[in-house]
Amino acid sequence: MALIDRIKFEGSPNEIVWKYPSDEISTAGQLVVDENQEAIFFKEGKALDTFGPGTHTLKTGNIPILEALVNLPFGGKTPFTAEVYYVNKAIFAMKWGTNTPIPLEDPKYKIVLNIRAFGDYKFRIKDSRSFLLNVVKGGNRTTNESIDEFLKPNIVRGIGDFIAEVILNNNTSVVEINKYRDESSTAGKVKLAPEFEKYGIDLTEFNVSSVNFDQNDPNYQRIQKIITDKFEIDMLGDKYQQKKMFDIGQAAAENEGQGGGAMGAGMGMGMGMNMGQMMGNMMNQGGAGQGGGAAPAGNDPAARIAKLKGLLDQGLINAEEFEAKKKEILSSL
Repeated sequence: MALIDRIKFEGSPNEIVWKYPSDEISTAGQLVVDENQEAIFFKEGKALDTFGPGTHTLKTGNIPILEALVNLPFGGKTPFTAEVYYVNKAIFAMKWGTNTPIPLEDPKYKIVLNIRAFGDYKFRIKDSRSFLLNVVKGGNRTTNESIDEFLKPNIVRGIGDFIAEVILNNNTSVVEINKYRDESSTAGKVKLAPEFEKYGIDLTEFNVSSVNFDQNDPNYQRIQKIITDKFEIDMLGDKYQQKKMFDIGQAAAENEGQGGGAMGAGMGMGMGMNMGQMMGNMMNQGGAGQGGGAAPAGNDPAARIAKLKGLLDQGLINAEEFEAKKKEILSSL
C-alpha cells in the first residue's frame, strides 16, 4: 500500500468523530485540520499526539509521543502506521426519551407511578482524548447514532432523581411535574453535567419537554380521584358530606336487581330531596339581610355565585338553573 502524504478530513461536517480510512502514513506528509476540529493519532489503543486547526507537516519533531513509541529515525520519508481520528468540537443537538416507563413514588400521596419523559440536549466535545478513549473506544463507536446510544442511558438513569428533587422542592405531586419543566431542565443539567464530563463532553444545554403518564394506570387514577375530591371539598365546604350522601343515594337508586331497586330508589329520592333543600338553603341565604345592615360573610354575592358555579361544574345543576339563580342573586343587590 502506498504511503499517505496528505491526510485531511473527508467526512460529513455533521459527524462527531471520523476515522481516516488508512493507517499507512509518511513522516514527510501533511495533516490538515479544519476549524472546530482536532486530530489525534492512535496506536495500539493509546491516544498519542494531538493537532488543532491548521496544516501540520508530520516531521518527527512534531509527533514526539508517536516517535518515542515506534522509535522513528530522522530524515527522509519514514513510514509508520497509526490511526488518525478527527473530532468535531462544534455543538451538537440530540433528542432523548425513555423507551420504557420509570417507576417513581409520589412523595405527596405515597403512590408509585410509571412515568415517561422526553426532551432534547446539546453538547460539545471538550476533551478529545477522554472522549475517544471512553466513548469511541478503538473505533467501535464512530457514528452519531452509536454515540447517541451510548449517552442516552446516562440521561435515563438520572431522570428519576432530578424529577423527584423538583417535586420535593415544590411540595407538589408527580402528576403536576409538567408545571415545572424549566426547573426540571435546570435540575437535569446540574445532575447530568458531571456524568458527561467523565467522557470529555460538555453538556451545554438540557431540556425536559414533557413527562407523560399512563391514563389507564390504576395508581394514576387513584391520585386523580384524590385531587378531584379535594377540589370538591374546597368548593363545597361543609356541604361536601351532603353531596357525597346524595351521590351514594343516586348510585343506590340506579342499582337494579337483587331486590335493591325499590329500596335504592327510596334512598335516592330521600337523599335527593335533602340535596335539593341544601341547594335551596344555600342559594336563598341573605334574604333576611335585605332589610338593612351588612350581610354576613356567607351571604356575599360573589361567594354565593362561586359556590353556584361549583355546583354547575359538578353537574349538580344545569346551565338554566345556574343562570336563573345567578340572576336572582344579582337582582338582590
